[in-house]
Amino acid sequence: MTIFLAISIFLILLMVNMPISFAIGIGAVISGLTLWDVDNATIVQRMLAAINVFPLLAVIFFIFAGVLMARGGVSGRLVRLAEVIVGRIPGGMAHINILSSMFFGGVSGSAVADVSSIGAMLIPAMEKDGYSKPYATAVTLTSAIMGPIIPPSIAMIIFAHVAGSVSIAGLFLAGAIPGVLIGFGLMLVAFVHAKLYHHKVVPSISLKEKLKRVVDGMAGLTTIVIILGGITSGVFTATEAGAVAAFYALILTVGVYKTIKLRDLAGILYECCIINAVVLFLVATSSVFTWILTYENFPTMISDTLLAITENKYLILFMLNVLLLFLGMFIDQTPAIIMLVPIFLPLAQKLNIHLIHLGVIVVINLSFGLITPPVGTSLFVGCRIANLPVTAVVRPMLPFLPIMIAILFLVTYVPSIIMWLPTAFGFA
Repeated sequence: MTIFLAISIFLILLMVNMPISFAIGIGAVISGLTLWDVDNATIVQRMLAAINVFPLLAVIFFIFAGVLMARGGVSGRLVRLAEVIVGRIPGGMAHINILSSMFFGGVSGSAVADVSSIGAMLIPAMEKDGYSKPYATAVTLTSAIMGPIIPPSIAMIIFAHVAGSVSIAGLFLAGAIPGVLIGFGLMLVAFVHAKLYHHKVVPSISLKEKLKRVVDGMAGLTTIVIILGGITSGVFTATEAGAVAAFYALILTVGVYKTIKLRDLAGILYECCIINAVVLFLVATSSVFTWILTYENFPTMISDTLLAITENKYLILFMLNVLLLFLGMFIDQTPAIIMLVPIFLPLAQKLNIHLIHLGVIVVINLSFGLITPPVGTSLFVGCRIANLPVTAVVRPMLPFLPIMIAILFLVTYVPSIIMWLPTAFGFA
């Protein structure tokens, strides 16, 4: 009864457009008060305990690094680097868009930041180069989902926090390969589209300019080298990697590029505080919701119900993907991870699914939800940048979706593809 009360209140508040963190929190608190054998102070204690966790500092640091990189013009340099690498391929502007998103995903860890930074530059540039605005927006949106998959991924840090005994470093390494595979898959679709509609390559640039762009862009990409190199070598933890990445971003944007002035830092810090407050408040309220589910033994009930239907591991993984793809359309990525992962943990344990494998499956599925209506956060940001209705963008996105889904199921059913890196470095 308590579970259904919490879910009902949550859904009702969502339907009246209440912010999701408040909807989750109010539903959890009201239903928690009906647990007569639980002290009311436990609810507050649960909220505080959920955010008083050292690994969550990584979220704060990576958000700060991402905002600095976005505000410091790093995205523009990554676009120019991508032009050197893929600009001469047919459909060059689309490939530049996709590769830039792959690069920026390794800097920001956020799909929304990717759409905002890359989309603002490349949607008008692609339109000027002869692409339709809906197609340019579709390329931007589908490539932006690499942000939460390619390390450093804020979504994977949240998953590790919720799941407990799973390595953030292992998740980062496991996410690298599917993120790159999605990028190459999107480029394949863009190449076929260019051949069909005769999109031209980007004009050639001089060798001197190429070298300048490579040096300029590689300084930004060094962020991901620092993060993964430091973690895999054991020099620092994922949380410490976030602090180092933030410090490097500060030195790069303020001291090297000089695109951010010291007087701008107060405004950037304020922006980061707002973003982090939203994320941590969501973690706090969602933790109460998941605690109630656990207290009422709901995860075990779901696990036993599914296993009563079938004990076929592959069929259950299929159902898990379908469920996550569906729920991702209605619930944003972070709250979905916090609410759903505790439900899946007993199932993963009984089916012997490695938590790193489960984490990658969950993050990829819910990343797709960022570009699907009715809730897709990145979708609405991209449409606002392009000044287009959502309906105009959905159709040109359709050719990209099958290859994205194919990679999702490849990762689901052939876990060795993503597990060999974490295993090789001793994180799995």
